[in-house]
Amino acid sequence: MTEFNRRKRCKIANEDIFERLPDEILHCILSLLPTKYAACTSVLSRRWRHEHLWTSALTNLDLDDTVMLYGKNKPRRDGKLRTPAECKAMFKKFVDRCFNLRRTVPHPMQKFRLRLSGRYRSSRVDEWIVSAIRARVEEMIILAEDTEFRLFSSETLVVFKVSCHQIYFHVYPMTVSFPRLKILHLDCLSSAGDNACIERVLSASPVLEELIIEMEECKPQDSLNVRSSSLKRLTIQFLPAFDYLDDDDPLAYRILTLDTPSLELLKLADSASEELNILHKRFSLEEATVSLGHPPVLTKKIDDYAETVVGFFGMISDVRVLALSDLTMENLKDVHELDLPCFAKFPTFWYLTRLEIEAGVDKWLTLLHILELCASLEALIFKKDNQDSTGPIRRGPHGNPVLSHCLSSCLEVIEFKNFEGQLAEIEIVEYCLRNSRVLKKMTVRYEREIDNSKEDVIQRLLNCPKGSKYAYHIEFLP
Repeated sequence: MTEFNRRKRCKIANEDIFERLPDEILHCILSLLPTKYAACTSVLSRRWRHEHLWTSALTNLDLDDTVMLYGKNKPRRDGKLRTPAECKAMFKKFVDRCFNLRRTVPHPMQKFRLRLSGRYRSSRVDEWIVSAIRARVEEMIILAEDTEFRLFSSETLVVFKVSCHQIYFHVYPMTVSFPRLKILHLDCLSSAGDNACIERVLSASPVLEELIIEMEECKPQDSLNVRSSSLKRLTIQFLPAFDYLDDDDPLAYRILTLDTPSLELLKLADSASEELNILHKRFSLEEATVSLGHPPVLTKKIDDYAETVVGFFGMISDVRVLALSDLTMENLKDVHELDLPCFAKFPTFWYLTRLEIEAGVDKWLTLLHILELCASLEALIFKKDNQDSTGPIRRGPHGNPVLSHCLSSCLEVIEFKNFEGQLAEIEIVEYCLRNSRVLKKMTVRYEREIDNSKEDVIQRLLNCPKGSKYAYHIEFLP
């Protein structure tokens, strides 16, 4: 290699490739960084400092106080580390400076993410939120642990996500407007006083499509009415308070009402409500995941709560895809074994094509009853929970298995998860193999060591008589 080529290659290697990039690409790169790190790039060169390239990142404002409180703590001039209070003061000044510089950026703010790990004055946080709304922000994410704040009207907000650990958020003023809001996530809210705010936001969001509500410490008097004509995807998780009973009104109980005629996807995990209502019993629901359990102390009678659960399934009986948790199956098993009158009202799922069940083998009798009511079921996924059980398999007169309609006419795919080789599990798989008339695929998945010899279990299932008219094989997968 000649001396000239060697010098040329060294010059290229030492050249700053970022200096050759156009401003548009640098703006895009900086917008993906947390705002504090984007600001630090001003020390890289004269161009980065004097042209204020990092201010272009203010279209995506990502402010996290943990970066200053728990990140690398830069010492003061006297060599001592800054105290948490000093770091917190620096963070507040940095946020104020970012919003002051943001006034020089002509473009609307695309995203504003604010994470607060400590307590801040509500008025200060409100100022930051108002500044972001004035900047025409489209997506806002608030993660707070010990600070209350208010949500103001916004003509541009499309996505709003908030996660607050046992604190409240308020809507101001009483009449608000979110004409473009499509996605709303409310996580870890404290129940007290939040339901009215939630209902106010919903009524002010005419194009809302996705709603997630996760609420802890639900009290019986805090009922919720979810009303939205545009909502398509809804996720609700309610956990009851430890002191669930209302001392002021011992007869009060929590009511959840859904008025969502356009709903397509529902994920409901509710262990706090004692009454469930769906105002539009015929709607476009495609998929539902249901986990229902009663509160620690029931205000209503167990028969009345069972009536509520069975009635809820009647309201969603047109669903195409259904997933039931072990908690739900436990409640249905109790209703089945107690032979409560309401179980005879369990609906027929005329359009259900896929059913996912998470339960122990002791709930197999209840599952068989549900299968008898699935007129068009094509796929069954059974995920066994961790409870060991050797409950009996359902038998008809003289030991003949009772054959459900879906097994004999439409069930094509069966998958058994968490298979451990217990006798009850083997008998369940054999029951399906013998009685499924149109089965095309059987999959057995095991996640732990099989109790009996794996080869013996596989050979027994392979030798089991098959009732399907189609040729198929059994898959054993880890």
